[in-house]
Amino acid sequence: MGQRTRCAVAALARLVAGSVVAASFTCGSIIVGTSVIGSAPTAGAATLRSSACAARSVSGPAELKLDIRDTPAGKLPTVSVCVDGRGPFTFLVSTGAGSSVITPSLAHLLGLHEGSTRAVRGVTCVAAAPSVEVKSWSVAGVKLAAQRLLVAQVAKAGSSPSLSGVIGSDVLSRFGAVRIDYKTSRLVLLGKELAGPRGNVYVLGARSAAPPLALGKSTIKVSAVLRVLESPEGTIVAAPVKIAGRTEQLSVDSGSAGSGLVPTVARSLKLKASAAKVAFSGLGCTGTTPAYASGVWLLGGSPLPGSLLAAHAISGSLNSGLQGILGSNVLAADGSVIVDYKGAHLWLTSG
Repeated sequence: MGQRTRCAVAALARLVAGSVVAASFTCGSIIVGTSVIGSAPTAGAATLRSSACAARSVSGPAELKLDIRDTPAGKLPTVSVCVDGRGPFTFLVSTGAGSSVITPSLAHLLGLHEGSTRAVRGVTCVAAAPSVEVKSWSVAGVKLAAQRLLVAQVAKAGSSPSLSGVIGSDVLSRFGAVRIDYKTSRLVLLGKELAGPRGNVYVLGARSAAPPLALGKSTIKVSAVLRVLESPEGTIVAAPVKIAGRTEQLSVDSGSAGSGLVPTVARSLKLKASAAKVAFSGLGCTGTTPAYASGVWLLGGSPLPGSLLAAHAISGSLNSGLQGILGSNVLAADGSVIVDYKGAHLWLTSG
């Protein structure tokens, strides 16, 4: 169990956040529960199938269908989202996005009027963005609580359809814990959606922990403590990664195809620069960037696959403690990733 403590606002600027990108899927192809046609069941939940934009709240574990996109840098999970009864629209599932996002074009299409500007959390090229209020929306047939979404341009991720938004950790954390299974294309939510935090809550996980049984049985390949910061503005998830003999806090980001480091961190670690550049995309930007070879790097004492790490600056004072990204090229390597927000723990699993 994680130990939950109130934290000062200053901790917001020190804790690592994640990157955001956006996408769209099929509200009709939803499965909530454990019985899934063509795949092994996950213990602990009943089955619900729906069509179009019909949605309902769930009281227990829920299993939803994902669309896994292959990109040159890595895999990206996308899911169907309906807003105000319209859709489906494709949204990226991004554990590294502190706040969920909707694109300006979709906000305009839905007639959502931009309101107050908010600071952006995550690996981003913009420090602030306007927001809109969404009163009725759902993810793959699961009803979500009303909230404000950031409005920002997002990069295209892999194949069509175009990306229309991001489901971030502000939403995912309200279900307690999630499993993203890249092999079976499933997103498993631990339980019913709970209310978001009213203040700043800092959670540091215990060194030894086991994944919730309701998320399914699997072989644990990597186990690591997380630092989770929950606030009304968003949820940040960071993992300690040891690289070049030094521990850096990296965002756990299923919404980033590749992994990366802030340029000053990469240079200070004296990592070997690559002759090739790698693709980079995030909130408000896309392009190519210099890269460094990771060499030997460890998460929870376990070695990670050798990777080229993109070097890219991160905007926003709230992200001043962010030292890099642990992207889906690592998270998907063994098949699935489990993020326990309430217990502040991470597992990379297979099976």
